[in-house]
Amino acid sequence: MINARQVNILRPNTSGTHATLDLYMARKRIFPMTWVEAQSVAVAAAQFVLVDSTTHLVSGKLAVLNASPPTTLATNGGICAAPLAGAIGNAAVLNETDNLGNILNLVPIRDASTHDEITVNISGTERTVFGLVQCANGVAEGTNVGANSSENTQLSFVYIADNGALTLTAITATIDFCVNKVYIESQMPDVMLIGGRQEEMVVEPNAITPLTNRYTVTAQYTSGEVITVSTGAGAGSGTANLVTTPTGSTVALPSSETEFNQNNLYRVRLNGVELVRDVDVEWESSTTFSINFVMDVNDVFELEVPSK
Repeated sequence: MINARQVNILRPNTSGTHATLDLYMARKRIFPMTWVEAQSVAVAAAQFVLVDSTTHLVSGKLAVLNASPPTTLATNGGICAAPLAGAIGNAAVLNETDNLGNILNLVPIRDASTHDEITVNISGTERTVFGLVQCANGVAEGTNVGANSSENTQLSFVYIADNGALTLTAITATIDFCVNKVYIESQMPDVMLIGGRQEEMVVEPNAITPLTNRYTVTAQYTSGEVITVSTGAGAGSGTANLVTTPTGSTVALPSSETEFNQNNLYRVRLNGVELVRDVDVEWESSTTFSINFVMDVNDVFELEVPSK
């Protein structure tokens, strides 16, 4: 029998990290886990969601990330979570990294029904949304993931901005999520896949397809008359026959004028000619718009929007 504490490692390179076999075998490795269908939670227009071991997260213990890099992790198989400044219940970009700068509590999420990635449109660019696994401040290393009504863990939702910064965002979806777990070298599973395959196992990236409302004028619109997207009815006397493609789709305007004007995925055409947003065509509300031309019977105007 040999005690690992008593086995020194001969290091011609004195800058090496491990002086004994015991220290070498105590190395910590973080591994991304695979998708688990049961790890699913509904989110309603929120930047964070509480998760529990009763309905959302396979029961386990928390590996509390106390620094970048962590210095006190000792729970083999623990779920990596960064402690918040206070209690759970508020979204935060709080994260901790390893010695190489990898974010240890950043995990992929996907739509629970379609397995598509979750994205958010930022100035016309679709940004992939991730989760940050976080726990309440003061949670001790190795604490069990809290049960329903006793939650101590949450997911905050972020995308990576064009400057590389993690940025909070709200989502509405029922999502699956992964977790990252820490394993101690001497306690690793006998067989395991390094790196995981979560990203590749999202069925496919979200395809942005156009939805179109095609309006054929049946009664004249005055220039600038406000038009209801869902019916084509004008605020004055203008009317139109409406055809939506694909059939059954819901064509909707964004919630702000700025997004409509700045996002090239929103297009309006009059008799096949594309109109200039904020000049020829104007956003009036999330359900109405106007065109600064008189439109006569049999004129055709189209509103094209992205599917997401």
